Amino acid sequence: MYADRLSSLFWLLLGLIAIYGSVKLGIGGVREPGSGFLPLLASLAISLIALIILLQTFVKAAKSDRTFSSLWQGLRWKRSLSVCIITLGYTLIFEKLGFALSTFIFLMTLLKGVESIAWAKVLLISVLSTGLCYLLLSFSLESTLPKGILGF
Repeated sequence: MYADRLSSLFWLLLGLIAIYGSVKLGIGGVREPGSGFLPLLASLAISLIALIILLQTFVKAAKSDRTFSSLWQGLRWKRSLSVCIITLGYTLIFEKLGFALSTFIFLMTLLKGVESIAWAKVLLISVLSTGLCYLLLSFSLESTLPKGILGF
C-alpha cells in the first residue's frame, strides 16, 4: 500500500511538471497544435492514471504488506540493463553508420543477444523491419534519415 502510494505520488508530480513544461512550450489548438500539444496529452494521461492509483490506495480497506523495497526484490536486472546498453550503443552509432545499417545491427543485437532467437529468424526480422521502417520513413513520411557509410 505504501509503495503504491509513494510511486503514484512520484508519477503524479512528474506528470504535473510535464504539464507545466508543455504549456510553456505552447499547446496551440486542435487545428494547429503547438510543440507542447502531444506532450500535454501524454502528461495528462500520466497524471490521471497516477491520481487514480493514489486514490485507490486510500479507498482500499485492507492493508497490504508491500513495502517500497519489496517492489525491487526478485527482478531480473540483466535483461533490462542489456536493452539499455544496446539502445545507448544504437544512439551512438546512428549518425555515423546511418539509419539502415545501425538499425539492422541494433535489431540483430537485441534479437540474438537478449532474446536468443535463431540466426535465420534474426536475419529475416532485422532485414524486413529495417527495410519496412526505411520505406515508411523515407518515402511515405518523407523524413530525412542519416545516410551513413552505405549512402542510403
